[in-house]
Amino acid sequence: MKIEDLDSNFKQVQSEASLTYLKITDTEAEIEGVLPNTWQRLPDYVLEEINRPELTALAYHTSGAVLRFQTDTNILGLCMELLEPDFMMSHMPLTGSAGMDVFVNGSYAATFRVEPGEHAVKGEIPLSDGKAEIDVYLPLYNGVRDFTVGIKENACIWKPLKHEIDEPVIFYGSSITQGGCASRTSNAYPALVTRWMDAEMYCLGFSGNAKGDLPIARYISGLPAKCLIYDYDYNAPDAAFLKATHGPFLECILSRNPKLPVLVISRPNPEFRSDENRSRERRQIIQETVLKCRKKGYIVNFLDGAELFGEESRECCTVDGIHPNDLGFYRIARKVIEKIHVFIS
Repeated sequence: MKIEDLDSNFKQVQSEASLTYLKITDTEAEIEGVLPNTWQRLPDYVLEEINRPELTALAYHTSGAVLRFQTDTNILGLCMELLEPDFMMSHMPLTGSAGMDVFVNGSYAATFRVEPGEHAVKGEIPLSDGKAEIDVYLPLYNGVRDFTVGIKENACIWKPLKHEIDEPVIFYGSSITQGGCASRTSNAYPALVTRWMDAEMYCLGFSGNAKGDLPIARYISGLPAKCLIYDYDYNAPDAAFLKATHGPFLECILSRNPKLPVLVISRPNPEFRSDENRSRERRQIIQETVLKCRKKGYIVNFLDGAELFGEESRECCTVDGIHPNDLGFYRIARKVIEKIHVFIS
């Protein structure tokens, strides 16, 4: 038995409207957060240089990717064919890992998820008359094979409006940066931060694979950016590895972009009191990176991960003691936005 059989409010209802479906690549819609004409977050030459199969697989997960366009259809259909329809996570809902969130004119409108046994995420939403701005947040822990948009006869799809901030915010980090384990694709902290700022996000969060790889640093150094959120800590296997990689990764980027504002974050660590000794050592390493960068004149700020979840009910902020839930991501995003507004306003 399915929950839909017990409670009809869980059903994904589709209309009987007659829609014409167009490949998104055949329209003026834009896909932010991935490489042009692909669904991947890192170029092949970077993946080949690092040569880590896990990272290559994760590079095809569309965390941070947002489909944006304007349309005047009064019913909008969306059909997203997943790259890995059988990819499941035990502690993250399909709405976040393999679903999509739809915003209309800046306001949340709908969430669609893949149905068990299906290969595509489908949904339809009614729209008011006139032109509407559409943002679709793509899967955090899955990839996209194809995407089509359904519109009514004589309706059109146009380019999206420009962001208030004209350059993307780049995020680099672990599974937390990738969005594990948000219940919806727009609830990961990079999505919250950039939505509040009205900026494009470029999310380079790689679950278990943020290891300070210099080819990624060199790639980031060539990207336009308003600022960088450097959330590298958790995936360093020990303090010695972190010490050997944390500073050189950031130095590689800043030596080529000396005016780039950077926010450096240590890991959230919800049980910071019981794990304080190990956390203190790692935090000191990260603070050393910040101090060295500041001495060279770089614009670098530090956010202590022990502060991210706050004091009240911090035990409610994760699904497993590590990965944030929506409350955890909201609290991280609030702390991040407070810090970066200081040096980008």
